[in-house]
Amino acid sequence: MSHEVKRTTRLIRALACVGLLLTVLVPAQRALASWASENCHGGSSVRDTWKRSQADNYAMRAIGEGYEFGGGCYRLNGYDDTPNTATDGGGEGADCSGFTFKTWALPTDPGSQVDYRYWEHEKNIHGPYSTWAFFDPTPSHPFRSISKAYSATTFMDALVERHSSWGHIALIHQEGSNGSDYIVHARNNTMGTELRYLPYRSDADYRAVARKNWTAECYPSRCD
Repeated sequence: MSHEVKRTTRLIRALACVGLLLTVLVPAQRALASWASENCHGGSSVRDTWKRSQADNYAMRAIGEGYEFGGGCYRLNGYDDTPNTATDGGGEGADCSGFTFKTWALPTDPGSQVDYRYWEHEKNIHGPYSTWAFFDPTPSHPFRSISKAYSATTFMDALVERHSSWGHIALIHQEGSNGSDYIVHARNNTMGTELRYLPYRSDADYRAVARKNWTAECYPSRCD
């Protein structure tokens, strides 16, 4: 067999492999799109109130579900519906900043006159804020976050990793001791969205921040 024929044969085999690869990949993409189209029909609504206890309940309902970088849709059945999907492949779950955005019931427009917008878990939305946006709040974002002393934190405040291009944000479910807390967060593609006792408070790379304008827990009763 001549060298030219051999090269032609190798090319045909290579193209056949590419075609086979595409044949394998396309059904997976279609299955993923089908999952999203079938399970991400959630909506949103403006709320007059949003308490820390409501946010905590919202966050806890997502435990056991998936994690997805840039994602935001949860199907509340206690497990990750798309466990083998790539980190940014469009599967189930939110990432850490998207999870905080939805749990804190933030509006998408930081200049909005709406204090609270409730996002159903099945709504596929990440929100406009990166982890760094929570770490370094500015006056132009009145509903997002403010820095807070560790000694003043309470449940549903956040601990945010100090990094300008990546990082992590985690919500306090229950304060602990010795620099650790019960944390609820969208952790990573392996662990998913979880509740875990973690030492973020004692990590020098983290700072405490809080959502502005929580509704008082005593509302609508008088708060003395």
